Amino acid sequence: MENKIVLHLSDSFYTNFSGIKRLFEFYRTASDYYNETVYLDFYHLNWFDANLSALFGSILSKLTKENNLKFSTDLKYLEQHFNVLFRNGFFRSENTVTDEQKSTVSFRSFLPDDKDGFINYIENDLLNHRGMPDFSETVKDNIIESLIEVFCNIQIHSKSKEPFYVCGQYYPQQDVLTFSMVDLGVGFLPAIENKTKGEVDNDYDAIKWALEKRNTTKIGKPGGLGLFDLNSYFEQTNGNFQIISGDTFWSLELENTVMKKFHFPNPYVGSILNLFFKYK
Repeated sequence: MENKIVLHLSDSFYTNFSGIKRLFEFYRTASDYYNETVYLDFYHLNWFDANLSALFGSILSKLTKENNLKFSTDLKYLEQHFNVLFRNGFFRSENTVTDEQKSTVSFRSFLPDDKDGFINYIENDLLNHRGMPDFSETVKDNIIESLIEVFCNIQIHSKSKEPFYVCGQYYPQQDVLTFSMVDLGVGFLPAIENKTKGEVDNDYDAIKWALEKRNTTKIGKPGGLGLFDLNSYFEQTNGNFQIISGDTFWSLELENTVMKKFHFPNPYVGSILNLFFKYK
């Protein structure tokens, strides 16, 4: 009888350094296995921020592709205890699951050349969500432009041909809608280190450089407003903004503290952006 490989997801996963670090650790552990079926044990899970489906989905997809892993789990248990992961389309159910609470922004992935699909999703799923603040048309257009720039940058800088993963969740008690975007490219540093001729040589400084107005690694084209504009928007609205790239966790909230950043002992790939829209 073969030993069954069981990986446990326990305690709570929030959209913060600790939650993301534990998902990275899950990836690290699972990536030791090849050509196996891995059983995911959710029995001791207390909470999972549903927007983190974007990161979790990218991890499972990467492991499926690169390590030829298959995953199984107790879907009935999950349906009873973590129904949100069916409502956002992360798990599939035999039963029809509708998002009656209207709290989810569906889990999706887009190939880097599917710009139209991504724009359609941002306009219809994300910005029309009931958990979104009331935007003026100008602000709304700015956000759309910024997110499109982020999406287009993946192709140009991160050298990724892998899908780009997105998912959002509205938390009415906190009056916050959190939206996560994950790409599986090379992260911020390589293109920026190249552009700055080695002046920027670590992940934290690369994130800071990318947040500066008009800083761009594009050649002969304007750029560099996407992240700057998003950061300005969240600063003005008391939201929060997180960027994870390489070994660094940066967040708008941390910028005003002594810490400034956290480091991951086992970094993942690509980059993660978490946007916290404050509902007003």
